Amino acid sequence: MIPLSIPALVKGLRERLGLTQEQFAHEVGVTFGTVNQWENGRRRPQPFLLRRLLEMEAAMDERSAGRLNKGEAKAFKKRWEAVNAAEKDELASTSVAQKFRQVAALLASAAKLGWTEALAEEEALVRERYARLRKYSHV
Repeated sequence: MIPLSIPALVKGLRERLGLTQEQFAHEVGVTFGTVNQWENGRRRPQPFLLRRLLEMEAAMDERSAGRLNKGEAKAFKKRWEAVNAAEKDELASTSVAQKFRQVAALLASAAKLGWTEALAEEEALVRERYARLRKYSHV
């Protein structure tokens, strides 16, 4: 399997769509700083976003190496909005307690998922935030 270069993927998609980092961030539903960090390799997209970015890349490879035409861009935007709405509905229908259980399960299985020493600081931050949120939500 060829290693995935997140910075190249994000920058390539953004440029092929003809968008600035800010415009791309708006379309993806993240902040400008997040897109900037993805392109500079300082941060990775969440798994569901990475999957959608890879789907975008695959769809664009099927079409052509150039930019999308207006019709394709509108269809893409409509599909992207539908996927975002479906994910928001799914998140809204999941209880906070269930979300915390999912986070706890993910953290518990971190070693099996290839968690490395380089992520130890980030892990500590996630655990701290999790504990704080748990305290405030009384789960």
